[in-house]
Amino acid sequence: MPHDYDDNDNNNDDDDDNGRTTRREAVGFCCSAVFEGCRQGVVEVFFLLSFQNHKPSCRIVDFYAPALDTFAIDNNNNYYHNHYNITNTSIFFDLKLENTMPFNGLLYGNLNLTFSYGGPPGKKIGSLGLPGFYQGMRKTTHRRDVANTSGVPWVDAFASVSKNGSSAAVVVFRVDLETEVRSKCYFWYRKKQRVVVGGDVRVGNTGVQVGDVA
Repeated sequence: MPHDYDDNDNNNDDDDDNGRTTRREAVGFCCSAVFEGCRQGVVEVFFLLSFQNHKPSCRIVDFYAPALDTFAIDNNNNYYHNHYNITNTSIFFDLKLENTMPFNGLLYGNLNLTFSYGGPPGKKIGSLGLPGFYQGMRKTTHRRDVANTSGVPWVDAFASVSKNGSSAAVVVFRVDLETEVRSKCYFWYRKKQRVVVGGDVRVGNTGVQVGDVA
């Protein structure tokens, strides 16, 4: 006997298809909304981070005073400092400047360095100016240079680090840095920030820095 098709069956099938379509559209809309919300959140986070304003990290990572190197030997196999014949009174140094900001560059003004001898406040023995520069985001820059000194009691200092040949004997220098920086935010620079930092440098009988800068 032939089956009689009822219009209600077709209507029910159409309703099921429409229901599935509606659910898919709802799920798709929810996913789109979640994705858009996450995208906007990420954009806002990056935008806020771009307005961070941190000063750079500045430190002396290498320091060498040839006049205190008790192991320097001349061509005649005599100690360089026999009879305290000190001829090189310069200081060689490596200044490390680090921009830790992930989204901002830094524009440095002139770097003004002051060198002192002895414990605080110490005696000023020299100064040096280095030109400013631009530093990109998350970049590290080294400024290696030589500073001339005057007024250092090299004879006494050499005697101090030479005591009994002990590597523990040290003398203290100090390095102070003063500069101004401006962070770059998109297409403009922010207001200048003054940077003043300093630390003690201990030097042993090899003439080089001992340990980290205090």
